[in-house]
Amino acid sequence: GSVWKTVLTPFFNVSVFPITPHTIFVIAYPPLPWLGIMLAGFASARLFALPFEKQKKVFFKIGLGALLLFIAIRFINIYGDPVPWSLQKNTLYTFLSFMNVTKYPPSLLFCLVTLGIMFLIFAFTENMNEKVIKIVSVYGKVPLFYFLVHFYLIHITLLVIMFLQGFRWSQLDFASGAFGRPKGVESGLSLGGVYLVWIAIVIVLYKPCQWFGKYKTAHRYWWLRFL
Repeated sequence: GSVWKTVLTPFFNVSVFPITPHTIFVIAYPPLPWLGIMLAGFASARLFALPFEKQKKVFFKIGLGALLLFIAIRFINIYGDPVPWSLQKNTLYTFLSFMNVTKYPPSLLFCLVTLGIMFLIFAFTENMNEKVIKIVSVYGKVPLFYFLVHFYLIHITLLVIMFLQGFRWSQLDFASGAFGRPKGVESGLSLGGVYLVWIAIVIVLYKPCQWFGKYKTAHRYWWLRFL
């Protein structure tokens, strides 16, 4: 049992492997759950070829069905996510506990609620402003490119914030997965500040994503399809 667990765990769960006394190898994105989500996306591609009215109905049924299934399974509170929800001090916090599902690795409930909302958005895109759709599609055409660039940009931004707050390089902690945030010391930004940084990075990456989208259109290299 333990041998099979050791072999299979990296495919399904976040795993850490010591390489040297000072180096570890982390599988933060277990391949099988994320592959399932990717394949669901590929399989959904043919739905976009349907007549718009039929497409809208199919997307609505899939989205609503996924969300209803999410509510039912989450309410039972036995299966679907490793973190159970619980009654909190008020309705808002209870709702937040109910919605607090696991992304790493993506649980069944995480997939149901996020993909369900996504399909509902697809069902109602005709009611969205054309300019909004045009802007959002810039990012949607180059999802992996955006992810890779934004990943490094936000961590560079974090380091800049740490230095602006008076921390020295020797104080930064990279070993524990904190990406440089010092241990045991108050640092970083307020929640409002985090949202401002998030919005700023999305805006900053608009032009690079637009450029790369045009590059993908002009060059038909097979590997570009995955970026």
